[in-house]
Amino acid sequence: MKNNLTKQFCLFFALVLMIPLMASCKKEEQNTPEDTTVKEASGYENPVEVMDFQNKEFVFMGTLWHSYEPLNYTDIAPETTTGDFVVDAAYERCAYIEETYNCIVSLEDVAYKDLLTSLEQNAMAGDEAADYVLLRGTHYVSAINGGFLAEMSSYDLDYSAEWWDSTAIDALTINGKNYGVIGDVTINHLMAVWMTCFNKTMIENYTNLENPYDMVNNGTWTFENVIRIAREFSNDEFDGTAGMSRNDLWGINYTRDTVMGLLAASGIKIVEKNSNGVPELVITKYQSEVQNIFEKLYDESYAADTMNELCLCENTDTEIFDEGRVLFLFTATHNSTALRNSEVDYGIVPYPKASPEADYISTTAGNFLTILGIPVSNQNYKTASVFLEAFAAYGNKEVRPEFYENVLLRRVGGRDEESYEMLKYIFENIQYDIGTIYDIAETDIRDTARTLNTNFASLVGDMRVTWKADLQTLLDNFKPTEGN
Repeated sequence: MKNNLTKQFCLFFALVLMIPLMASCKKEEQNTPEDTTVKEASGYENPVEVMDFQNKEFVFMGTLWHSYEPLNYTDIAPETTTGDFVVDAAYERCAYIEETYNCIVSLEDVAYKDLLTSLEQNAMAGDEAADYVLLRGTHYVSAINGGFLAEMSSYDLDYSAEWWDSTAIDALTINGKNYGVIGDVTINHLMAVWMTCFNKTMIENYTNLENPYDMVNNGTWTFENVIRIAREFSNDEFDGTAGMSRNDLWGINYTRDTVMGLLAASGIKIVEKNSNGVPELVITKYQSEVQNIFEKLYDESYAADTMNELCLCENTDTEIFDEGRVLFLFTATHNSTALRNSEVDYGIVPYPKASPEADYISTTAGNFLTILGIPVSNQNYKTASVFLEAFAAYGNKEVRPEFYENVLLRRVGGRDEESYEMLKYIFENIQYDIGTIYDIAETDIRDTARTLNTNFASLVGDMRVTWKADLQTLLDNFKPTEGN
């Protein structure tokens, strides 16, 4: 017993002697400059240098997409956790960034119609000005033309880092100038990506229908094959009366925007950079291919636009699909909110390609694509750059994975692993059309779905001069800086 007491006393005495040493080490640690790579208890390793921003508030101006809530910015500055995987990860990001960099992150939503006015006022707001702006594609050109956005080369952003979409930034850059970036500051840009949903039950119950998963894997998921299957499947007497109606069986439902995704998936571009890096109008070279897609997509004997009268869906784009009467739904990831509530057992595949030899091409809806810009009023180049790098880097490591694993896998594609792998492919192979981003011809082409106008040659004849003029106006805004 005495020996045990002696041992315990010696141990206690040793610990007492260590306290000053421990305190000294702690004090020395606090006075040591912070490493550029910081590893937190959570396991997150911060690859961006740490600065003390002295309680600065970083304000994002976010553009709402009209009254459509699924495209709201929920992952910039959430006020609390909600149980939503992405929102909760974004909340943790804000907490980490605010503590590590001694700053505040906030979001100011702006109505779609008020964005340009708000940017103009922001330029004169002084210390109250927003630091960053999240624009929709439809506002991007106007914001550049209005002189509201800073040229991004003034900021020290590492576009080779995995948290920036280098493919998008290349498309946004003309003559070495760039006024916006796309990356993991927000996952909102991933809510504008085209995908095809198909009714798995129908595929299994109709023995003559090919499995889209198998078709994608063996290269036969082509536009012509999809049209053939859709035409064979459609039934105009399903509702007991002759002639197609909303209550019949449809091979295809789509919304008018999706024609742009189908053209892109077939390798058709509006504008493309030539060998010198100068954008050129190329859509006019694809007249027969575009004409073919128009004629087959706009055939209401098996395909219908859910924004047109015949199959009007007043609440969501997925209504008739959710009712179990559509085989293929050409849609985009923003419909994940509606699809998560669907009772239909569905799968997800890319948009069909042009031929078996071609690659599958993933693209985005340019009109509501999110692009991040920096207002001209923000000339704190070092501060703006470090914060943005840190915010995007954390988003890449901790927020984006939650979007993949939970929003898409469990809420959208959670019915099977094949859909998840398809979604990963879609998101990791996104391409961008300069014409779509900068709205060169895009609106005119998209509007053909509204009128079911299949005469593309006539459209080209009417609009070619206008499209070229629009492109030239764009190039004028990106003239090389003298001396470059």
